[in-house]
Amino acid sequence: MNVPEHESPAVESYVRLKALGMHLMAHGFTVQYVAGGLVVRNMTSTARSVCGVAGVSGDTITCRPHERDEGRYWYFTSWQQPIAESERIADALVMIKGYLGAPE
Repeated sequence: MNVPEHESPAVESYVRLKALGMHLMAHGFTVQYVAGGLVVRNMTSTARSVCGVAGVSGDTITCRPHERDEGRYWYFTSWQQPIAESERIADALVMIKGYLGAPE
């Protein structure tokens, strides 16, 4: 996803998170856009790491340049672990389903 240089990093991150959010919703996740991130919830989770309400697993995903990948935009977990390069939405979906479980 090539973006004009005049785009701010905040706008760039939002656009990429919006794209990821649409894919996550199509796969049954609940998403909410918050300042600087995307809250993703699996409302039917049986995953081991359950956050918040019983039976719900979730995470706040951010998108920013990855210093170890020449500044390419990557998605990150709330604990700052890289998920996937933002150009690789399918890879991000696989990783997110892996740690939040797939919605039923």
